[in-house]
Amino acid sequence: MHIETFTLGELQENGYLVFDAERAAAVAVDPGDCPEPMIARLDKTRGKLLAILLTHGHWDHIAGVRELADRMSGAAHDAPVYLHEADVPLYDHVIEQAALFGFHAEPQPPVDRTVKDGDVLDFGPLHVEVIHTPGHTPGGVCYKISDAGVQSVADGTSAAVFVGDTIFAGGVGRTDLPGGSWNQLLRSIRTKILTLDDAVILYPGHGPATTVGAERATNPFLA
Repeated sequence: MHIETFTLGELQENGYLVFDAERAAAVAVDPGDCPEPMIARLDKTRGKLLAILLTHGHWDHIAGVRELADRMSGAAHDAPVYLHEADVPLYDHVIEQAALFGFHAEPQPPVDRTVKDGDVLDFGPLHVEVIHTPGHTPGGVCYKISDAGVQSVADGTSAAVFVGDTIFAGGVGRTDLPGGSWNQLLRSIRTKILTLDDAVILYPGHGPATTVGAERATNPFLA
């Protein structure tokens, strides 16, 4: 498994391409509002895009879905859009969301498939487990991704977890936007993230990657 990070758009959101070991296929996580670098990378590798996984429905994570899906459409790609059902209303109101922050967004294509806690998705050799972590948004999820049949990936960890805006290196997601809940966010982190192995790498929606162990030991919001 090979992970590439792209810092995208007005709010410097992290989008990710997760390739299989041969870079023949990939899933995209949170293409942000400016997915051109992700598209260019897929064009260069000629990797097949298998899915677009959204951690939550905030505009800075989803406003580029249409552009990515349209540019990758065709016989070589089948990339349905995945999102938790509770965040579909946010997704459907991306224009209004962006306007609240003074930005412009275009309407996005409909969500193809909704996910829930415990779902298991397989895209070729890429194995994805869905972890529902509400708090930042009602339908926020994390995606635990591993390469089927590979014993060790991503700097020796058994899996990588894409956490959206649930937790950051030294921080946690904001809860002052509609649908946010501080108590729910902390509960999600403590019961769904901190229960993972310390060596597991967390890939957040903003800022650098971190590990479960580092956040358990040093994150001031979790003291």
